Amino acid sequence: MQQQVSQYVDENVTRQKFQQELDGFKKQKAHYRSIGVFLLDEEYPNAYFGFAALKLRPVPIVFAVKINFTNYDVEPLSVKFINPITFQEIKITETNTLLYRKIENSRPQELLQAQTDQIPFFCIPGVREYHEHTAHTGDAWFLHRKRAGEGSLCFILDNLQLYGTNPITSFNLQINLNGQFVNVPPNEMLIAK
Repeated sequence: MQQQVSQYVDENVTRQKFQQELDGFKKQKAHYRSIGVFLLDEEYPNAYFGFAALKLRPVPIVFAVKINFTNYDVEPLSVKFINPITFQEIKITETNTLLYRKIENSRPQELLQAQTDQIPFFCIPGVREYHEHTAHTGDAWFLHRKRAGEGSLCFILDNLQLYGTNPITSFNLQINLNGQFVNVPPNEMLIAK
């Protein structure tokens, strides 16, 4: 699933931008923690973030992403959806949210998209996968690059949280029971051994 992108921008420049973006995030760490966004790990050129739905109890990690800085900001940041424990990229069928944006007088727009490879991508301007998609050939990264932080790390995190976890207010459980039912007396159900 992983596609290797070659570094053609001076790596020292990209490393400096990587550090600047992470420093900007860390200055706002308390704010991000309060809205359920956590830095899981960082190792140039990647930063890994988890997103929790704070309105639920217990609080679940709904999804995690790997944000890749290769060639940033000549190219936009790449956002890949990953398993929050193993950091392995996942398919769209393994995601727990579709990142809907409500549009007045219209049906909601799904911001989590995938092509035939089933690899999900965050479909907003400022994300590498958006600008590389054939449906967006007329919407080049350079049209967005210098617009009020569009495409910056915090811009992407804010939008992932806004459309990914902020709207979640309840659990949707599906239970599939296979096998035999065992009759357990009620007083033995809650005894921890």
